[in-house]
Amino acid sequence: MKKLFVSSILAIPILISCEHSNNISYIDNNPQVVQIGEQASKKLLKTLKGELVKAISKSPYEAIEVCNKKALNLTKKVEEELNHGIKIKRTSFKYRNPSNKPDEYEEEALEKLEELFEEGKNPEYLVQKVKENGKTYYRYYKPLKIQNVCLMCHGDPSKMDKKLLAKIKSLYPEDKATGYKLGDFRGVIRVSIPEELVK
Repeated sequence: MKKLFVSSILAIPILISCEHSNNISYIDNNPQVVQIGEQASKKLLKTLKGELVKAISKSPYEAIEVCNKKALNLTKKVEEELNHGIKIKRTSFKYRNPSNKPDEYEEEALEKLEELFEEGKNPEYLVQKVKENGKTYYRYYKPLKIQNVCLMCHGDPSKMDKKLLAKIKSLYPEDKATGYKLGDFRGVIRVSIPEELVK
């Protein structure tokens, strides 16, 4: 149910201008990057949320099946619709599906966002400029927070439905995505935008 974690209203954007290495930096506000990133992340959230709402109306077990069998394919479908070399991914330190494990750039972005939330700031997004395989990309990160509906599958395991928890464990033996409380920072949608799309 990671897909439903749209935070109510996140406040101001927090962007950090500092060099990290030859391969990564954090950039100031670039309206085109923000527009592309926001539109792409909203499109993915709308797509995934639609499937989950339909599944949950039947049973929470149906929702787990959507996460397990459809989420990655739906993400790929949205990516193909976006076209122009834009890549999209959901990721978190506490991932459920190993395919959503963060890479080194995503790990750094997640750490920065965690720090900002712990400081009481509410970043609406974070933007990196990175070099990958000789090409430059902007990476737009949209933070996701835990809402009530998320707790059914991502809350305190001792309070979760035992059959549902067993189903999750059977599908994801190395699951890391439980133990959250309402309002916790859950992870991000990462939108990778080729530099040539940004004028």
